[in-house]
Amino acid sequence: MKKLIFFLLVSSQVFSQKIDFSGKLLDFKTKEPIVYANISFLNSNKGISSQENGAFNLLIDKKYLESKIHISCLNYRDTIVNAKDLHKNTLFLNPISEVLEEIVLTKKIDRSVTLDVVKKKVEAVHTSGMRMIAKYFPNSKKTTCCNYISTIEIHFSKRHSKQSKFRFRIFDEDKETGLPNNDLLKVNLPLVLKEGELKLIVNLEEYDIEMPKDGLFVAFEKLFIPFNEYGKDVNNIDAETYYSPVVGFTKYPKKKENMLYLYVKGKWQKSPLTKIKHFKKYAPAISVTLTN
Repeated sequence: MKKLIFFLLVSSQVFSQKIDFSGKLLDFKTKEPIVYANISFLNSNKGISSQENGAFNLLIDKKYLESKIHISCLNYRDTIVNAKDLHKNTLFLNPISEVLEEIVLTKKIDRSVTLDVVKKKVEAVHTSGMRMIAKYFPNSKKTTCCNYISTIEIHFSKRHSKQSKFRFRIFDEDKETGLPNNDLLKVNLPLVLKEGELKLIVNLEEYDIEMPKDGLFVAFEKLFIPFNEYGKDVNNIDAETYYSPVVGFTKYPKKKENMLYLYVKGKWQKSPLTKIKHFKKYAPAISVTLTN
């Protein structure tokens, strides 16, 4: 009987350390919800994404309230706050003010070039804790004829098991670090991948995104929302939750430069996988078509 009482006391203490971390993100100017912002606990792989109404909630250990939170979202500056200050509160974020450049119309010649056509087998790579995976596209002689992004083609592995939502982002290069820096796509474009669909082509011609002289990064951004959850053991409160879709990787044997970059724990880094001989030539199965 004493053992049973001890077990119940220990169990209640364990569960009492779990809290439902929740809050809401709103635009400071418009008071509209900030959709699909990534909310990460720094120095850990714990995190969640805001939903369509700007709200978020995640079951966490109470100890995480002493951590700092990193918030990242398209068209908003990265923000770091104390977890305990965000818990059960509404945070208003200031949007980034952009000055639109003048568009000069020129004669259309109808030329195009596709970078990194996916020809080889597409494989699954587990991305637990990784918010974004970016592939670098250098500006080379091949792109001399064409400066503007027409389409982006993203391939997925057969491992993704349900209809799911994701987002992609386009970055220029930080000249000092060589890492992804500023968003070039200023529009929030959440995409839906249907069940069984293994490829998605996105037309970006209307946004006039020009290839920077130092090249660009196309990043696949996973959304940690209930809509994308799969494979979780509901009977185990500490079980890891998996999120669809699973972006595909393929081998690029002729590539020499580092192509793979990861957004982990609130910052970008070169992938450590590129130091392993077997994985050195692997990168996300993403291709970009440029036109003039």
